[in-house]
Amino acid sequence: MAKWFSSSSRLGALGWRRAAFVFAWLLACSDPPELPHVPLEPAQVETPVEAVYAPQPREASTPERWRVIPAFREDPDYAQGPEVEARRVVYRVTLRVPRNLGAGHASIPPLSAELVFDVSALRLRARFVGPGWPVADGSEVRIRRDEPGTYVFDGEGGRPLGPGQLAQWFEGGSLRRDASLRVSSPREGADVGPGDLLCRFIAEWSRTSPSALERRCGEGGTPPSFRVGLWRAVRTADVPMTLPRAALRADHFGPPAPMAFSEAQLFLTEAQLMRLRRLRGIRQEASEGAPDSGFVVENRSRARMIVTIGGTPTAWINVGETLAIPVPNGAYPIGAMRPLGLQTAQKRARVAPDLVRLPR
Repeated sequence: MAKWFSSSSRLGALGWRRAAFVFAWLLACSDPPELPHVPLEPAQVETPVEAVYAPQPREASTPERWRVIPAFREDPDYAQGPEVEARRVVYRVTLRVPRNLGAGHASIPPLSAELVFDVSALRLRARFVGPGWPVADGSEVRIRRDEPGTYVFDGEGGRPLGPGQLAQWFEGGSLRRDASLRVSSPREGADVGPGDLLCRFIAEWSRTSPSALERRCGEGGTPPSFRVGLWRAVRTADVPMTLPRAALRADHFGPPAPMAFSEAQLFLTEAQLMRLRRLRGIRQEASEGAPDSGFVVENRSRARMIVTIGGTPTAWINVGETLAIPVPNGAYPIGAMRPLGLQTAQKRARVAPDLVRLPR
């Protein structure tokens, strides 16, 4: 019986194998059944390699911060060629704050920066150097004798400006009136240099006719000092040098390294902010949206503003922008002026913490 059962099991297993083989053969000979289409989920789609390693383009509505716009006219004469005889002229520049905004703190040095010129008989480059300017550190202005206007590089890139527009660029808005101006003539016997082209820069910066400065410049060398608005410049260096021709090219080619872009910036260090003099016996309710400490200042004017605390230049802010000024809580006399000197907001006592909207 056991023997029969064992034989039957082997026969049964063999029969099942044969049946399975026949069934598989029939399936192979017939058309496969149509399967329903199932779309892949987004996560199942393989990402191309170039999409992973190449930067994604910005949306069309998002402007690039560093954008170089071609000059009105290119300057191929200075693309290459022999070196150029030029002069490097450096001015130390300080800002004078009107007395009605305060006298400033005695222990905080006046706001200062430098203007550095490379100037030849036919071309000029000027650089705003240092954190004491209300424009990007390293901003560059290019001028050619045979063309009106300027070409400017700043934190947003490069662009050509028409005659007189350099003053609006520095002001960060339309001028309400032309800047005041004073230029000291070179002394007799001074080294001969292209002072007239440097005075052309001063005229553009102050929105003044270049012809009005001709008698103060010209063949007598560069001015020993000048003033535009409330910025006073004193010459600290004037040396002859030889430059590659392309180093004075006055169009959009050969731009400087991109510089930091900012809508607002402090002039003072944290230690200097701690030294600002507070007023006593003044209290007021904080405005809606006030910070936990210090001031948040909003520029509601039509131009860039320089904020002063007790007559000390503290920060600059572009139109419509805000900036936190981390002073110790307390009362301070706050005012504001435009970069070329016109008052924006009268000096008033404000109590930190507060949101300060200027002018108000």
